[in-house]
Amino acid sequence: MNNLILSYSSHNLDLIIEKIKNKDPALFMFFYGADNNYKDFEKKLNALSIPYIGCMDSGRLVAGRYLLDNNSIVGMSISKKVINKIIIDSIDMSPDRTPEIIKNESREKFVKAAAKLGIDLQNPDMERDIAIDILYGLNSATPVLEGQSVAGLMLQTVGGSSGGKTDFKESNVISSAGGGHVGAFALIRFNEKYKFVIDRISSFDTVSINALEVTKLAGPRHILELNNKPATEEYCSKIGIDISELKPDTFANYTLGLEPGDGERFITSIMMKDDATGLITYNDVIIGTKFNLYKSKKQEQDRINGLKKIADKNIIGFISFDCILCYLARNTLDEVNVIAKVYEDVLPGIPKIGFGTFSENICGVNVNQTETYLAVYEE
Repeated sequence: MNNLILSYSSHNLDLIIEKIKNKDPALFMFFYGADNNYKDFEKKLNALSIPYIGCMDSGRLVAGRYLLDNNSIVGMSISKKVINKIIIDSIDMSPDRTPEIIKNESREKFVKAAAKLGIDLQNPDMERDIAIDILYGLNSATPVLEGQSVAGLMLQTVGGSSGGKTDFKESNVISSAGGGHVGAFALIRFNEKYKFVIDRISSFDTVSINALEVTKLAGPRHILELNNKPATEEYCSKIGIDISELKPDTFANYTLGLEPGDGERFITSIMMKDDATGLITYNDVIIGTKFNLYKSKKQEQDRINGLKKIADKNIIGFISFDCILCYLARNTLDEVNVIAKVYEDVLPGIPKIGFGTFSENICGVNVNQTETYLAVYEE
């Protein structure tokens, strides 16, 4: 085992810091249950003067297991021997700010960070330059990602939106550039002998194609009508249940999505119903979109196949951004321990950390009910 990337879990932040400190950490990452006080975390971490980024979540991955309680914390450190340069910055994602203002701030800060690091956003090193995004989960991630894409479409990004309890009341982010209702990014250039790979994995069977057309919206993530009918009624009709039966597990098992071609599948999951007959989604939708309807299936084989694509590399660290609905689906399919074991079987002994997100992103695209991941390897 090397000391370049370390991960650990505990209910005590101080103990985690002590366990994951290496000779010269360039970056700390922390994911934590909803009952922790993030302000206390910020005070302790700011005193260390080490760049850090993290968030509240709905469950967290560490080597060999998932922690689904509200108190535990997982942490990871990455050494300066791995990271050559890093800048962390944050964007105010408060709900009262317009998408255009958030997008512009995201673009400006991304351009500024890249200039400081000497990263050419139009011609980045595709194996060594990466941005990790951890975005406030109760507001749309789209404006932040759009701002980054405008700044530099070719630079690869990966990450997720902070999670929390399914009451959707809080979902804070922490970073050395500020916390709370923010989108934080870590723009990184790895040292020459260290590179990365990013990818995504999802598990669905198709129920029907073009099943649900968005015909009325109250906002980008608030669907009022599907197929010109009240959204909850039409959704429940398609999956064959009564509205009174709707719960988080329903949305984990029946989701919406598009297939633009080339084997891609973009998932748009439902967060909750509103107080009337509308549905609120985890990411933005537009009028006229005709969604396919998908049903969750067992995740084990898809996770095995996805991870085997990188198993031949000398992986030294793995970071998972895994949807809260993937967690819920695993619960209903009795796969919690099965999937945790997959990571250890395919990537044995490798430091791992992950969090249950309210949406996932990869290369500027915001998706749902998917795992996106970042694996760091040594040549």
